[in-house]
Amino acid sequence: MASGNLKKYLEKQLQKPISDIFIFEEGIDVHTQLEFENTVRNFFKKERDLRPADILKEILYDPAKDLTEKKEALTELSLSGNVEAYRIIEKYKTVCDSKLKKWAILSFQKSRAHIEHELSDDDKIYISSGLGGYKNKLRYFFVLVSKNKKSFSDFEKNFMKKEIEFILNKHESISEKINFYDYFVSIVCLVPLHVSLEKIIYGITEETEKYGITLSEDIIATNTEIFSEDKIEEILNSDISDTNDSFFNDSENPVNDSDNFFFTGDFDDEDDFDNFDDDFDDDDDFF
Repeated sequence: MASGNLKKYLEKQLQKPISDIFIFEEGIDVHTQLEFENTVRNFFKKERDLRPADILKEILYDPAKDLTEKKEALTELSLSGNVEAYRIIEKYKTVCDSKLKKWAILSFQKSRAHIEHELSDDDKIYISSGLGGYKNKLRYFFVLVSKNKKSFSDFEKNFMKKEIEFILNKHESISEKINFYDYFVSIVCLVPLHVSLEKIIYGITEETEKYGITLSEDIIATNTEIFSEDKIEEILNSDISDTNDSFFNDSENPVNDSDNFFFTGDFDDEDDFDNFDDDFDDDDDFF
């Protein structure tokens, strides 16, 4: 995570320049993203033709159709690349069953990416992550822990809050939420693609160290979900040394976790998926 430049990293992996990166605001968990892309791949493998948009719309609003059928209908609509299908998904995601909400949002994102690609010659990359983002910034959740799990005093909490906000602002990042607990603090923030989260965390630890507030090397950092206090406690009480090694020592990959991000270009057929996957190892369209 030394460079933190996600765009340069992607260009290196894809072996071609990227004109722009677009971050979807809505966060979608990785399991849903993987299931969605597997559904797309299976569709292409069956070599089926896309069904008409009006037929797919009927399936979405038919109470007799099950979740699988509706997921397949949304997936096909997202692949059609026309405005009619886009509008159908746009409306449906506001009224659909909660069990289909994430799938509908992901289908909407895919449809938008497909249409924009058709209207432009630019090689734009679209990013959907567990916590989403805003404009050129990705949303992260990270936790800093006091050394030896020493309780923070009120003074230390107030001081650290100011330092955290200062360091984030220094790196063009936005603080959304800072929560203090007994011996750790959780931060939700928006960080630009060109900024390394590692620099932000090191900046905070260095500044607090100057004033006698020593933080542990145990750090939680992710963009997949926001953990509850109990979940944080569970992680901190387990062996997270491997996670720290990955976070601090990976100089190649500015993202660090293969389960954190979903990247998509424009996939019109199975060959597009195969060509994209050939650039990476295993499931590396997820970095």
